[in-house]
Parts: sequence; structure tokens; C-alpha cells
Amino acid sequence: MSNKYRKDKDLEFLRYTNDEMLGVLVTYLTTDKDGKTRYTETLTGDKQFQAANGNYQQVWQKIAGELQYFGGDTLVNLFRRSGVEYKEILIDVCKKLSIKTDYKSDAIDIEQALLAKLFQDSWEKMTESERDILRKELKIDTSLTSSAALATIIATIRMGSFMSYQVAIIVANAVATTLLGRSLTLAANASLARAIGIFTGPIGIAITILLTVPAISGPAFRVTLPSVIQIAAMRQQMLNDKEPIF
Repeated sequence: MSNKYRKDKDLEFLRYTNDEMLGVLVTYLTTDKDGKTRYTETLTGDKQFQAANGNYQQVWQKIAGELQYFGGDTLVNLFRRSGVEYKEILIDVCKKLSIKTDYKSDAIDIEQALLAKLFQDSWEKMTESERDILRKELKIDTSLTSSAALATIIATIRMGSFMSYQVAIIVANAVATTLLGRSLTLAANASLARAIGIFTGPIGIAITILLTVPAISGPAFRVTLPSVIQIAAMRQQMLNDKEPIF
């Protein structure tokens, strides 16, 4: 039997997301870095989940419940029979990464702070020519210095602009490519393909480092970090589903 879903306003939108994006989240929750089934996961053995046969929208609550369980303390979970709300998981991830933001804000604002941090870490690992190409694709003034361009991008992401959507998709795709060996299935035009190609290497390095730092990279964090990145991208996708990415 899978873990019980705890009603959560920040995860209710999952009922409207597509199976491909939910499938990536399922993979983060059920398989380890070697592609083997996590011994602590409960989804794949659940009869209702099995019956859905990849129609993940039908079992979105079970998927959400699995994430909530990974985000909670195991012993406490046993007593309350459920995990913790998504925002608590998100805040825990951000605090482990020393992200400075208002943790009383809505989950979407905290997710944007997370995306901004990951973008900044990746930007620092890019060559100057890669930065020039990326800011061209993001329509940032190419006459700005590298540091000014980064500051503009970070500020724009945190404001919740359309760029948050672009960056969320690019980051989530890079994480999936790094950790799962496959990219998201997107209707990518040439601009998006170029941005993704540039970003995958640097974000891959950043994510790999984060998941190997002993002080923060416990088993739960190796699940919750990519999961909250995927959820942030799914939320942005839902909010901008009628807009072209570039």
C-alpha cells in the first residue's frame, strides 16, 4: 500500500499536469542513482498505481503522498501515517542550499528563489561565449557585462516573470538529463534547444556536486532536490501552458 496523501494546497495542481512530467517525478521517487528501485518506495507495489499503467494523472495523489513521505522524518511518519506538506519539503531543500529568501512567502516564490540559485551556480560554470548565447536566447541585453546580465536574470526570475517559466523548464530538463539520462519531451524550437544544450553541462555539474556534499546529501535529499525542481517546472508549465517557451 502506498503512502497516504495529506491534503496540500501546493500539490493540488498535480491533477492537471501531464503524464510525461509526472512520470519524471515518479522516477525520482522510485529509483536510485543506479536506476534500481528504492527499497523505501511504496508506489510500484501499490495496486491502484499499477492499474493506472502509466496514466499518472489518475494516481496523482499517490505520487504526491510518496513525496510527502520522503520529506518527513521516518519515525514521525509512522505515527501520523503520512508525510509533511510540500512547502516544508521545499523550505528544507532551500535551507540546505543556504538560499536566502522569505520562507513565509508562497511556495511558488520560494521555488523561484531555488531556480535563481541553481541558475546562478550554473552561470558561474559557463564560458563567456556560452553566457552570451544564453542571454541572447533569454532576450537579455547583450551589451550588459556578464555580472550585470546575471543580476538582471536573477531579479527577473524572482519577480515571477515569463523568464521563470523558461528557466524552470531548462533547469528541470538539465536535471533529468543528468540524473536519469533522458531529457524532457518538449516541443522544442531551435532557441530552446540551444539554451538547453548550453545549460545541461553546467547544471549537471552543480547538481552532481550538491548531491555528493556529505553535510546535505542524505538519502531523502537525493529524492527531494530533483523532485522540487521538477514540481517547480510543472507549476510554471501549468501557469504558462498557452505560451511558447521562446
